[in-house]
Amino acid sequence: MKIVVNGKEVGTEETGCGICGSTWGSYYANIDGDKIFFCCDICAKEFSNMIEEVKRRTDWKKVDEIDIKGNWSKGRHVMAKSGVERFDFYITFDEDGNIQTFKEE
Repeated sequence: MKIVVNGKEVGTEETGCGICGSTWGSYYANIDGDKIFFCCDICAKEFSNMIEEVKRRTDWKKVDEIDIKGNWSKGRHVMAKSGVERFDFYITFDEDGNIQTFKEE
């Protein structure tokens, strides 16, 4: 899965957390068969919840690409792709990594 956060490709320890772009921490999670780096378990939970919600709303089997713009405090505008299909949304999370707001754009 290709992951871009605020214009920078992320998802490895060298490139940064798969949802916030931070380079500290050492947490990895398997999301849709991909081993993705996260700075912490909360970011991993946010990302996993986001991917599962996208798949639920679109009936996609897999998400190929995610482009995230924004941050935790202001929310994130996200573009997800599966093949040639595209799905745009705005998302916020609570302090435990659960989805608080999800609006299709």
